[in-house]
Amino acid sequence: MNRKNAMSLHDEAIVIDGLNASYFFNESVLRRIRKGGVTAFNGTVAAWHNLHETMNLIADYYRLFEDHPDLLMPVRSGGDIREAKARGCTGMIFGFQDSAPINENLRMLAVYHALGVRIIQLTYNEKNAVGCGCMAPEDEGLTSFGRDVVAEMNRLGILVDLSHCGHRTTMEAIEASKGPVAFTHANPLALAKSPRNKADEAFRALAAKGGVAGVVLLPSWLTPKGKADLEDYLNAVDYLVRLMGVDHVGLGTDFMEEIPAEIMAMALRGITPDKLEKFYSSTIVEGFESPSKFPRVTEGLLARGYSPEDVKKIVGGNWLRLYETVWQGM
Repeated sequence: MNRKNAMSLHDEAIVIDGLNASYFFNESVLRRIRKGGVTAFNGTVAAWHNLHETMNLIADYYRLFEDHPDLLMPVRSGGDIREAKARGCTGMIFGFQDSAPINENLRMLAVYHALGVRIIQLTYNEKNAVGCGCMAPEDEGLTSFGRDVVAEMNRLGILVDLSHCGHRTTMEAIEASKGPVAFTHANPLALAKSPRNKADEAFRALAAKGGVAGVVLLPSWLTPKGKADLEDYLNAVDYLVRLMGVDHVGLGTDFMEEIPAEIMAMALRGITPDKLEKFYSSTIVEGFESPSKFPRVTEGLLARGYSPEDVKKIVGGNWLRLYETVWQGM
């Protein structure tokens, strides 16, 4: 299929980014996302933030929707994603990258759900009241409170995200959940030895539960070569398709565009100096440098022999199916 036909397929498809952690208050970020034909994305609203900070951030995002209705709309349902596609704007799904904002109060999950939060990552990199992140010295697994959190998220219809969780916490959360869960942005450990990557066992368990994993862009999580290009990214897609099946693979770029230095410092706290140096020395995947380049993924998948139907699944259809399954609650 030539580039023109690839673009036609991309324009036709529902394209979903499983995780974008950029600074969305910079209008240029929103315009690059729209240029890339992204229908919807899981946008990081909060992570380590406390309850008060999180509420203020949610208020700010509702103002952003008012200021840029041509570019951005809130997503609470699969129907909203389809509406965004029809309107030619991009839908933002409210997501947390830590359960810290609930302030160890289970009832806050219902409050956040009412405000539009649809995805919550159980832990960031360290241990919290729910479980252990991938950087915790010892992964003690899902706590008793963590099991209550998973059950309440299942009931409400909030997607359980395990991207940053340690291995034991990941496996126990998959088992504890009544429905499908997600790795919104995680790569195979077999391709690159990073604590943020996950073992084949975890991906298989995720697929068996009906979940979806989004492939991340960061070079050090794609290959040990130090630098990466679009082919390396597509190699990770191929690996997961072979491991889990095409119905369980999506895109989860983890773009971090225009983030102010003080916020980036908080996001990377606790990471050793050598790993920080590695992170800052190579953060760009050549050929997929920004959300505006999403059509190249569609083109690359077609060039590798994926059928148009399977390409549509990978670039967004699998996420949409998962969202609609989980968001109805259990």
